[in-house]
Amino acid sequence: MNLRNNLLLIIILYLTITSCSGVFADRVLFSTDFTDIQGWETNSNNSFFLDSSGRYHYLIEGGTGSYASYPLSEPHTGPFTLEFDVYPVSTDEKSSFRFGLGTDSLDSQKGPLIIAELNNQNGDNAFSLVAISKENLRSKTFSIMGKENYSGNTVRFADGEEYHIRLTWYPVDKRVSITVTKPGDNVPLFSHFVKVSGKIEELTHLFITSTGEGQNGMKAEGFIDNISLTALSSIPATTEPTITQTLMTPTPTLLVKTIDTPEEYEIPLADIPDRTPLPTPPVPTPTQESGFLPWIGISGICIALLFMRKR
Repeated sequence: MNLRNNLLLIIILYLTITSCSGVFADRVLFSTDFTDIQGWETNSNNSFFLDSSGRYHYLIEGGTGSYASYPLSEPHTGPFTLEFDVYPVSTDEKSSFRFGLGTDSLDSQKGPLIIAELNNQNGDNAFSLVAISKENLRSKTFSIMGKENYSGNTVRFADGEEYHIRLTWYPVDKRVSITVTKPGDNVPLFSHFVKVSGKIEELTHLFITSTGEGQNGMKAEGFIDNISLTALSSIPATTEPTITQTLMTPTPTLLVKTIDTPEEYEIPLADIPDRTPLPTPPVPTPTQESGFLPWIGISGICIALLFMRKR
């Protein structure tokens, strides 16, 4: 095969691979800025309602069993991100704001579910992440140094301040992360994760709930807005088999990083013990909408075939 044919083959392969890479994209399962509350359900219209400010009002009172929920069009299993803005107005001690994705039980203590909390159970005013598997195995972290599995700086929420929260579920390495920022700001106030034992699947409802932790009569009141639930196509939805890897000779200047996590740490390679490591999480493939690229690939193949036929 001469140089010209080699060049044609390279062009064909490049155009074909490029055209196929844009076919898959993340899929928005639900999004609202509360211009209306169509589809939302509640058993307490006095506690959960569309406010005149254009936000959704919540009043979570211990012992009432009140809730607001939105049923998805179909159960979701697989990786996702859930983002929203929350504005706590008053969060009594022994109360918590709770919002996330779970099932029709609408119970913050029964899995499977993944929820974020503004937790004031002991006067801590902590951001909190809770994940409960289908087998009711519970994982939790707080933004309080030394509490649960968190060893970073203590971060507290304040009533009268607005926050943007993002939850992400990574099924491959059984990990759920939480990142808290100020709306419009990408600098994290708090970012951490928990490992999940068991299955997180068949999630059917977004919900705010009074069912769960909390003392009778204690109230958490405020507003929630700009909710977005997105299914991720760039992260595999099934666990990959463990692959044995061998580390190269340690070099002090090299760094090992966790990949695609909001809680990214740098660890000197020389500090890692000599043992078989766990597999590094896969690098997510950037997602994009498909457009003209598939046609470019097909056109490239046709042109090349015509050129070769004339020869």
